[in-house]
Amino acid sequence: MASTDDSIGMRAYAVLERVISAVILLGMVAVVLLATYSFLRTIVEVAFQENASLDYSQFQTLFDRVLAAIIAVELAHSIRQMVAGDHGFGQLRTVISIGMLAVVRKLIVLEVNETTGAYLIGIAAVVAALAVGLMGIRWIENQTRE
Repeated sequence: MASTDDSIGMRAYAVLERVISAVILLGMVAVVLLATYSFLRTIVEVAFQENASLDYSQFQTLFDRVLAAIIAVELAHSIRQMVAGDHGFGQLRTVISIGMLAVVRKLIVLEVNETTGAYLIGIAAVVAALAVGLMGIRWIENQTRE
């Protein structure tokens, strides 16, 4: 009798998880659209300036905006995988990719003059940890194929 209750509870949780994921996915569509709009607006502002020269701060802003849009798209992809019930290594790979994109975004907007060595070592450690995690996932996937 307990196994039937557990089974019903697990099915109810799975349905709840998918419904919540679908609602979050709709919110992510709005975030993707806003990030894309922000990127396009920044490009138009830079292109139509009187002195249309791309200095480093404008370059940083453009890449910040494009990476924000890419991160939003990747996060929406991860949430779509949750809605579909795909809880495998593909979703984990997507989450690690999002982490790597976020670190790259942070490095691009980083003001080197205002950064400490310990902070850079911390970012390097995060990059190394994400890389090891991705390599571990690939290793496990290769082991399960054999």
